[in-house]
Amino acid sequence: MKRLLWIAPLILSMAEPIKDNIKVEVEDQAGVRHHFNGLACGGRNYLKVKEGNVEYSVDFNNLKSLEVLSSEKDRLKLKLYFKNGGVREFYAPANLYCKTKSSIGEAGFYLKDVKAIFIKKEDKKHEKI
Repeated sequence: MKRLLWIAPLILSMAEPIKDNIKVEVEDQAGVRHHFNGLACGGRNYLKVKEGNVEYSVDFNNLKSLEVLSSEKDRLKLKLYFKNGGVREFYAPANLYCKTKSSIGEAGFYLKDVKAIFIKKEDKKHEKI
């Protein structure tokens, strides 16, 4: 048991930081829209989804939006809308927890409590040297 307590901080520190170069609008199941900066789900700055027996890692910068279609046992059925115009359905764990930043502070939510997420890449102006 003592070994597990020693390893826990190491495992938690391996989580990737919130990707903050995107603006995110989250519509929850109650219909309330929240505006955030950055997104990390499951401790990753990309979305892990499955189609059949194949697992994909989808970069948030490649997504226009995602919609939670349904909850089936221990997984969610998602519809992903890609910036290149593609639309595909995938599955993700029902207990997937996402973290983000707001003007108030850090925010978190379970993907199962979301109706849709809209993603916009933040435009960063480059200075000429």
